[in-house]
Amino acid sequence: MTDLLTHFHARKDDMLDLLGQLARRESFTADKGHVDQLVDYLESALGSFGAEKIQRLPQRDVGDFLLADWNANAPGKPALLLCHIDTVHPIGTLRATPPRLEEGRYFAPGALDMKAGTVIALFALQSLYRQKRLKRPVKLLLTTDEEIGSPHSRALIEAEAAQAELALVLEPATPQGAIKTARKGSAKYSLTIEGRPAHAGIAPQLGINAIIEFARQALEINALNDLKYGTSVSITQVSGGSAGNVIPAQVAAHIDTRAITQAEMQRVEQALATLYPKMPGAKVRCHRHDYRPPMERQAGIFERAAEIAARHGITLEEGASGGGSDGNFTAAMGVPTLDGLGAHGDGAHTLQEHIIIDSLPRQAAMVAAILQEW
Repeated sequence: MTDLLTHFHARKDDMLDLLGQLARRESFTADKGHVDQLVDYLESALGSFGAEKIQRLPQRDVGDFLLADWNANAPGKPALLLCHIDTVHPIGTLRATPPRLEEGRYFAPGALDMKAGTVIALFALQSLYRQKRLKRPVKLLLTTDEEIGSPHSRALIEAEAAQAELALVLEPATPQGAIKTARKGSAKYSLTIEGRPAHAGIAPQLGINAIIEFARQALEINALNDLKYGTSVSITQVSGGSAGNVIPAQVAAHIDTRAITQAEMQRVEQALATLYPKMPGAKVRCHRHDYRPPMERQAGIFERAAEIAARHGITLEEGASGGGSDGNFTAAMGVPTLDGLGAHGDGAHTLQEHIIIDSLPRQAAMVAAILQEW
């Protein structure tokens, strides 16, 4: 076992203690008050992990953000570590499923996604700082809106990434324990169909049936799928009609799209933007309201990380994910990005969410090695 692995294995209990502190502070994205209590705790703790400068960035609609600096006066561009501390679990989930230890696993809402990632980042930084092994500036950004697509933090993430040499994203590893070098992009669309109402019994011929128009559009939209190559176009919600005896005048639908490459994202967007009515007099509108670019695999980035990790007795594997993260933004900018550097585990977003406890020191050693040698 190398020095870094030995060091972090000796600190495993400390890491688990901090994870318990974070997990016991519920942080459902939509509950700013509770999220800010976790922000308060972390703001007060960052100094003990070596942060030289701590900025609290107030937010109106979500929990406040924290931006912390280590080794700010060192030469070179900084490494940027990205963590989010919000979760999908509503306040009160902790009462129904309190944290527990079971056969080398730690169960708690939000532990895997991704409070354990914050723990790993802090211990890696603290160790390097205390041992004076940090050779470059490092910034840690803790955000609170990733679970809703990062609408408030995206501009800040991209601004910090534009100045960075490397972006490390502490999202959980794949269920097999691999880091993530590719993620699908995603876009969400609202589809609205406008027809004309009429009495379904007296004068149905005077109506324009928005549901029939939608059905024809839905078949065309469904044909955009290319699942073999990772492109999915899914109509996930539909509502329409006003009464059982009225020709429906309106339909509203939600469309979820995902693709591996930017070219595929653009193909789907162009097709949805050019939908046209199939029934005379109908109106069709499709509006994109949420977009996250694909994180396409960057040549040479994983290989370099794997070489560094191997020198410290850690074997890295790589994988891909159909879900997005803030790493999608940094990778799309061309910033070298490694994602999935957080804990190993399973059950994210469920009541069985858990981490593998022994992955905490392993991942901390890996992150520390990359920060030290990149």
